[in-house]
Amino acid sequence: MSDSPIDIKSIASMTNDDIEALVHNIRERRMKPIRDYEEMTEMRRLALKEGLEKQFDKQIEMFAKELERANRAVDKLEERSIKLRALRMQIADV
Repeated sequence: MSDSPIDIKSIASMTNDDIEALVHNIRERRMKPIRDYEEMTEMRRLALKEGLEKQFDKQIEMFAKELERANRAVDKLEERSIKLRALRMQIADV
């Protein structure tokens, strides 16, 4: 079947198979932009998800570092508190 904008067969002279092929081709041409749009939408969604996951991973890493610093600060405070109590006891004994 050789359909072109210049030489379109008359539908009346087409066989049922030719008509089905013509309808199929029309559907395929109509669906291509829809499939392309869906593919691009999915690619955009995946890119956004990947970007968000990278941001999340970076924030988790920063959180872990800050938590470690906070733990070290609490340890230093506990050590300082012990030293202060020891000094207070020495002062009380004098």
